[in-house]
Amino acid sequence: MLARFVSVVGGMTLPFLLYAALAVVLSHPQPEGWPRASRWRLGTSALGLSAGAIFAALRATAVITSRTAVNIPTLEACTVVDLALLAVLIVVVIRPSWGWEGRFAPVANTIACLTLALAFFDAVPEMILQLAAFIEPGEATFSSTMLLRVLGFLGAWAAVAVFAFLYYRACRRSPVRLTRVIVAVFALLLVLAHATALATVLHGARRIHLHGQAFRMMVWLTNNAESTVLLLTAGLFLIPMAVAVAATLRRVPDQPNPARRRHEIAERRRSRRWALGAAAGFAALVATRTLAVAKVNEVPTLSDPEHYDIEGGNAVIALDAIADGHLHRFAYDTGGTQVRFIAIRKNGGAYGVGLDACENCGPAGYYEKNGKIICKRCDVAINSATIGFKGGCNPIPIDFTVDAGSLLVPTSVLDDSAKVFS
Repeated sequence: MLARFVSVVGGMTLPFLLYAALAVVLSHPQPEGWPRASRWRLGTSALGLSAGAIFAALRATAVITSRTAVNIPTLEACTVVDLALLAVLIVVVIRPSWGWEGRFAPVANTIACLTLALAFFDAVPEMILQLAAFIEPGEATFSSTMLLRVLGFLGAWAAVAVFAFLYYRACRRSPVRLTRVIVAVFALLLVLAHATALATVLHGARRIHLHGQAFRMMVWLTNNAESTVLLLTAGLFLIPMAVAVAATLRRVPDQPNPARRRHEIAERRRSRRWALGAAAGFAALVATRTLAVAKVNEVPTLSDPEHYDIEGGNAVIALDAIADGHLHRFAYDTGGTQVRFIAIRKNGGAYGVGLDACENCGPAGYYEKNGKIICKRCDVAINSATIGFKGGCNPIPIDFTVDAGSLLVPTSVLDDSAKVFS
């Protein structure tokens, strides 16, 4: 659930925030009704989202097999229109009214529509393709785990939409000039994000060749651009909100008409609530892209080997020590190589014993989580009933016997298994 939530938030926050930001800077401070320009921006955003979903479906069904054939032109177009939008926003900073009236307004709105359509088209496919990963191999079609993944996916879309709405309402009450400057800087960050993605795809397709410092910079940006842009965006957008909140804390001057003063107090209170709500949303965004990402990417550690005895050429493990049905790990030193092996009491009283390694993933090892035995390298959950049998990602089985309340593993078998761990 958390992995799906984090992924969708990371992929869809920028397009939704871009839509909300342009709704602020390209609309009249006090719009009447629903302006045509706003309807066009909403329509093109929905068009880009729908086209992205269709493209994802065509990729999932192998109708389109080459991603670069679509991704490269898309990222090229994104970079170009992002630069055009940046130029538009610089003009709007200087002449705010040109964003919604005059001869320049249709040009500004057209570029905004193109930017939104391409931004959603670029971001949506990777999110939609996650639908294919709701059911892991070997899982039942309908299970609580699958339901949690679906809830994480849908909940992230709802959270991003609510977050963008909070930002929109808060920015309507923020300082006009400062808000427009911040949105222009946001557009510059979008240029950086799309240009980095384009360079990565072109390098992967061998259309360009980067070496030395340029290659190292591209690798760093590829690994960090998404989170960096989101965190910088959160910090930037909080600036006008902080100024707006500070303005609401000043004393309301006395006025001859008490009703006017009460109205001003109520308006300041509403502004403060929207700004604080948006700030809470940005705090949640930062937590999602830091703490939640760290949790999702957390590498599990293998438990320490447990004690056993060596008697008569066997590793002797008391059955009482492994009778709880959980995974137990042991280690045998062959004189330079540590051979790890695992044992578990399966349902029905049988025992599964194997090396802490498999033929596919090597000596990566297994760990137990929520009652499941999971391969550390490929994250595949192993059916504990199959431990002790060959196949798939199952632990490599080894010979053992059960006698007089003990499980016996010949040390000769462990010596022969040293090559697996060397």
